[in-house]
Amino acid sequence: MEETAEEEVDLENFAFCPTCKEEVSHQILRTTEKGKGVDHLVQCDTCKGVHKIELRPPKSTEVRFTLSEGAESKQIIMEIDIDEVFSLGDQFEHDEYVWEITRLEMPDATSSDQVSAEGVRMIWATRVDKVSVKLTFTDADVSFSDSIMCEPDEEFHCGSIFEHSSGLWRIRALHSGKGRTLNGKMKAANIRRVFLHLPPTYEEAQEKRRLERGRWKGQDFSGREEHQEKIRAENIRSKKIYRERRE
Repeated sequence: MEETAEEEVDLENFAFCPTCKEEVSHQILRTTEKGKGVDHLVQCDTCKGVHKIELRPPKSTEVRFTLSEGAESKQIIMEIDIDEVFSLGDQFEHDEYVWEITRLEMPDATSSDQVSAEGVRMIWATRVDKVSVKLTFTDADVSFSDSIMCEPDEEFHCGSIFEHSSGLWRIRALHSGKGRTLNGKMKAANIRRVFLHLPPTYEEAQEKRRLERGRWKGQDFSGREEHQEKIRAENIRSKKIYRERRE
């Protein structure tokens, strides 16, 4: 037995009928433009009564926004429907960027979690599709700063090589604002600042490796003579104990 597909109902021309006292389908007989809105002369499909439906756009109001992108902020004014309601954490698009509301300032300078466009004094928002990461570069006694925009989930790794317009640098430390770490990784959204040093030259890397392997026989390292003297003393002591046991 074939199943009958459920008939789809077109709700596009459903409207409230003053005679039927409910939402029912209508036929549009005539449309007249009225300013920024329109008037529709319609006929109810149920009772065949004719009545007019007036459609008007909502009134708008000017709302001030402070938009923050990293260390930079700017103020703008946007036309918003007067019945629009804003809440903390709401996201919206502006200039092809995504912003998140972080503060709703009231006329008395207090803040609110939710407010209408008509009742808000200033809306503070931060860009969230990209984040600004501050960088500090150090070469001996010389330091300079810069910043980059990147994805919030982009990760930075301590010890990794970072390419900058000034050359190649090694990430020395990551600061989250709560503390600094010399190991591990961190997402850009959680980073307060990245500290970078010049990576060692080939000769410096070889020297460091030689020093790290300095305890190998034949290597010259700081404290080598003291270390050898200690080994000789331990060997003499071991031989003495061995002879005493044999006697």
